[in-house]
Amino acid sequence: MTNALIGYTGFVGTTLLMQDAFEALFRSTNIGDIAGQSYDTVVCAGAPAQKWIANRDPEADLRNIDALIGALRQVECRHFTLISTVDVFKSPLNVDEDTPIDEDGLHAYGLNRRKLEKFVQSHFADHLIVRLPGLVGPGLRKNVIFDFLNDNNVGSIDSRGVFQFYPMVNLAYDIATARRAGLKLVHLTAAPISVAEISTLGFGKPFTQETGNAAARYDMRTCHAALFGGADGYQYSSRETVLAVRAYAQSEPITLKSDKGSAS
Repeated sequence: MTNALIGYTGFVGTTLLMQDAFEALFRSTNIGDIAGQSYDTVVCAGAPAQKWIANRDPEADLRNIDALIGALRQVECRHFTLISTVDVFKSPLNVDEDTPIDEDGLHAYGLNRRKLEKFVQSHFADHLIVRLPGLVGPGLRKNVIFDFLNDNNVGSIDSRGVFQFYPMVNLAYDIATARRAGLKLVHLTAAPISVAEISTLGFGKPFTQETGNAAARYDMRTCHAALFGGADGYQYSSRETVLAVRAYAQSEPITLKSDKGSAS
């Protein structure tokens, strides 16, 4: 039997494709071909990742998620891994795998991806749900790290924001570790770090700026830090995040030539 990857053209999918072997590849344009197929492992990174688009048009986003669920109902596999998001939490502060999900008032992006999580939990007996925070690694094309590198819409970035950036070079290895341990749900995460620290320590540029909005704050933790060699509720330290940002800043080409885009 073979392994399949859904969402192979996105950032997470292209990363996994470089780190692991998949014989069958699917995206939105050919997901219908998965019907009636049987695989050893299916990894799904196919949920659209643009949060602002999902929240701007919740109904369209729900249709995308429902279409993905409809396709997944038609495939068989021994194991199913879903790549999900910290944004299933309405308030992502001091949350771990045991924290209940409060769907009341949750924005569309999180609510629809929570629906996908619940489908996977009920439909695939052998499954692993991987929740990720912000990301950093080769090929990154969004978030504040990308924006700093490309001098993109920096005027809208608040230096007080506190985020988490998981080093994507470890993704396939960490998924394998979670599977060997028999986990059904895991948060792959790094210690929180401020936007000001990302700029100063990662790019060597002091940055202080307050926008009119409240600064975002994330603190997603894991109950399984020790399994991955981590500590204090995180697989990776803020120091490891800084090193990943430096590697990205020194190796990634600048792709934008003008001050356009989003600093989300």
